[in-house]
Amino acid sequence: MKQLLSLLILIFGVSNLYSQNTDEAICQYFLNDLKEKPLKCMNSSKLKNDEEIYQFFKWSAFKEDYLIRIEKKGKIKTIVKKKIYKSGYNQKTGEYQEPRIETLKEERLTNDQFHKFSTLITKNNFWQKTDYKVESMCMDGGGILVYALQKDQYLEIDNGNCSPDTEYLNQLYNELITLFNL
Repeated sequence: MKQLLSLLILIFGVSNLYSQNTDEAICQYFLNDLKEKPLKCMNSSKLKNDEEIYQFFKWSAFKEDYLIRIEKKGKIKTIVKKKIYKSGYNQKTGEYQEPRIETLKEERLTNDQFHKFSTLITKNNFWQKTDYKVESMCMDGGGILVYALQKDQYLEIDNGNCSPDTEYLNQLYNELITLFNL
């Protein structure tokens, strides 16, 4: 019974985190749970001109979540893909499983790979989407949330909940997956 209560609290806690969208809660989630830089809480003016960080967070109400980070710091360009397992019960054993993160890919990008990514971002007018917002179409689907940071610029956009495959962020995410064979 205690484990069931813990599971319900965790599920509602994460749901509440996204529905309230409080800066501090999101920053703590990225920092403590995902072991990622909370771009929302970073001061973009402190970045150097040759630094860029992108976080593509694909979430689902019932499946695993994914985070893709692409970062350029000087001459070093990296990509990281993480799979985020939600807490739950093992169907076979009935045992409670804590939430966990698995790093699926972590590698340096070549200049050519990063150039292709930059071309993708430019082609899709990414940094011009400052007021991009999609209304949610359902309550228990999934979506994509993107945080991006470069010198003196921060961008946060999302595609709501249950947006169609033809929606901008779904298209961009699919192009990203194809580009890096994720």
